[in-house]
Amino acid sequence: MKKLISILAVILFVAVFGINCNAQNKNQKAQPKYEEVTFVTTIDCEHCVKKCEANLPYEKGVKDCKVVLDDLTIYFKYDPAKTDKAKLKKAIQKLGYEAEEIVIE
Repeated sequence: MKKLISILAVILFVAVFGINCNAQNKNQKAQPKYEEVTFVTTIDCEHCVKKCEANLPYEKGVKDCKVVLDDLTIYFKYDPAKTDKAKLKKAIQKLGYEAEEIVIE
């Protein structure tokens, strides 16, 4: 009887340990590597800012989008596997604004 209880305890321990390891592996999935780009644009009023904020964050692959009227800039954090700088520029132009990438060297 003691042998049976010992075997069941070992099996239970292995099962719990295995489930715990599997749960940890699922939580450690590879996070996508995001890239950042900033465009200087022709936005010139709060209406332009609201228009951009209402549309640009929903472009495919965009993780974060900030529109700054004072600098006339639009900042994107995006997943390069889903979009690229050219597509983001085209999305700004589709709203009726010019856009040029700010290259920081």
